[in-house]
Amino acid sequence: MTWEKLNQTWHYVEKWAKARPDADALVFGDEKLTWREFAGQMDAVALAFLEAGIEKGDRIALLSMARNEFLTTYMAAGKVGAIWLGLSPKYTLDELRYQLNDCRPKLLITLREYMGSDLAQTVNALQKDCPFLEKILVIGEPFAGAERFADYVAKPRPAFAAALAKRASEVNETDDALLLYTSGSTGKPKGVVHTHRSIVENIKVEIEKFYFDENSRGLLHFPINHVAADVEIGFGAIMSGGCIVCMDKFDPAQTLKIIEQEKITHIGQVPVMFLLEFKQPEFWTCDFSNVKAFVWAGAAAPKVMLDLLVPICQKSGAKLITGYGSTEVCGFITYTGPADSAETLLKTVGKIAAPFELKIVDKDRKEVAGGVIGEIAVRGPFLMKGYYNNPKETDRVIDREGWYYTTDLGFKDEGGYVHITGRLSEMFKSGGENVYPREVEEVIETHAAVLFAAVIGVPDDIYQEVGWAFVMPTPGQNATEDELRDLCKATLANFKVPKKFFIRPMLPLLASGKVNKLALKDEIREMLKKE
Repeated sequence: MTWEKLNQTWHYVEKWAKARPDADALVFGDEKLTWREFAGQMDAVALAFLEAGIEKGDRIALLSMARNEFLTTYMAAGKVGAIWLGLSPKYTLDELRYQLNDCRPKLLITLREYMGSDLAQTVNALQKDCPFLEKILVIGEPFAGAERFADYVAKPRPAFAAALAKRASEVNETDDALLLYTSGSTGKPKGVVHTHRSIVENIKVEIEKFYFDENSRGLLHFPINHVAADVEIGFGAIMSGGCIVCMDKFDPAQTLKIIEQEKITHIGQVPVMFLLEFKQPEFWTCDFSNVKAFVWAGAAAPKVMLDLLVPICQKSGAKLITGYGSTEVCGFITYTGPADSAETLLKTVGKIAAPFELKIVDKDRKEVAGGVIGEIAVRGPFLMKGYYNNPKETDRVIDREGWYYTTDLGFKDEGGYVHITGRLSEMFKSGGENVYPREVEEVIETHAAVLFAAVIGVPDDIYQEVGWAFVMPTPGQNATEDELRDLCKATLANFKVPKKFFIRPMLPLLASGKVNKLALKDEIREMLKKE
C-alpha cells in the first residue's frame, strides 16, 4: 500500500485508521469522527473531487473556519494530488478576489453563513469575477449555482474507486500539497507553496518538541488560512494519531469551557488569546490538569502571561513552549526547552532544532559573529517550494544553496539562543544610527502596565527618521508618556528613544496576533498630512 511510505500528509489518516480505528480523530461541537470515519470521509471527498474533474496539481479552495470539513477536504486534496487552499470568511471581497485570481482554483467549497452573515452574495460576486471556478459546493443550505457539499460527497461512486487508487499511487512526496497566503504585514499577500515533504519533515520534529502522542487532544481555533491550523496543530495531531478539537471562532470563555470539557492536552495560541482568556472569570476555575503544553508564537509574550501560566505548569507539569517560524518555513523551526527559564521564554525564541540550520548574516549575506544583529537565514527540508506564480520573488529570498533569507532581524547569544529584534523593512536610521524597533518595544513592554508596544520609524527633518511608539496597556492599568519615556532613557541610547508615544486601549492586530504595522503606518501618514 502506498500509504505505508508515510511521506505524504494523507498517509497518516490511513495509518491511524488501521492502528486506532475507534479512537477520536476529529471533534467539532457535537460532530465527532473516529479515525475509521475520518479515513472513510476523506475517501468519499477524494472520489467526489475526481468526479468534479480535479486533476493532479489543480487547486481546491475552502472558504471556512476550523471544522471537520477543513481536515477531510485538506487530506482528500492531498490524496488526489491537488493543492489545498484555506480562505477566511473574515476576508473582504477584494481580498478573496485577489487570492482566487492569483491561484485560480477549479473548485470552491464554502460555508453558507458565518457569524450571522450570508456568504451567498460574496460567492456569487466571486463567480462573476472568477470564471475558472467550475464548481461551488456549500456547507449548509445551497444557493443558485451551487450544490450542497454533504449531498455531493455522499453519492456512491464505485466507478471511481480504481481511479482513486491509481491517482493516489501517482502522488509523490515532492508534489505540491498546500497553498498559504502570507498575512500581508509587509505588503500584498504572497502565495506560499508547501509540498507533502516539507509538511511531514517539519512535523516529525515538532511532535517531539511539543510532546504530541496518540493520547493528545489539540485545540484548534486558528483560521484555516494560517500555518498554525494547517500544519502545526492540524497536521501535528494527525501525524501523531491524536485528536483535533476544532472551534470555528476564538471565543475566550468558550475556549476555556472546551479545554475542560474535551480534556485538551495542547493549547497553541498567540499571546493576545491568552490575555483575553485571563480576563474571563472562568479562567480562575478552569481545570487545566490535562494540559501537557502551552505554546505561543507570533508575538513576544508579556510578563503577565508567564506570571499566570507558570503556577499552572508547576501544579500540572505542563510545559511552556515558544519558538520562531513563519509561513515560508512551515511553522516552528526554533524551540525553547523544558528547562528554560522564564527570562529565556520572554526574551528568546529558543534554539534551532536539529536537523535544521540557522545563521545570522549581514547585508551582503555573509555570516556574522555571535551577538551581532543581522538577517536570519534558515535551511532545511521544511522550506517552502516557493511563492506561487512569483519566481522572481522566490529567487530573491532563496539562494542556490537552499538558504532562505527571512527579512527577520535577530542575533544568536553565546548559548545559541535566537533573539528576534524586528524585520529588515522595519529598521530605520535616526541621526545615522540603526534603530531596531523590537529592541525598543521590548524595553517599553517591561513596564508593569504595558501589554504590547509597536515602534515605527517616521520621517524627520533633522534626524532623517525618529521612532513613534504605539502602546497598549494592560486592561485596568495605566502608563503615562513620561513614565515610558523615562524608562526608555534609562535603558536605551538617546537616538533609540521614541519621539512620540501614543497610548491606546487596543492596537490593530493581524489574524496571526502580530500588531498590524501597515495599519499604523496608514494612520501615521494621515497624521503627518495634518501637521
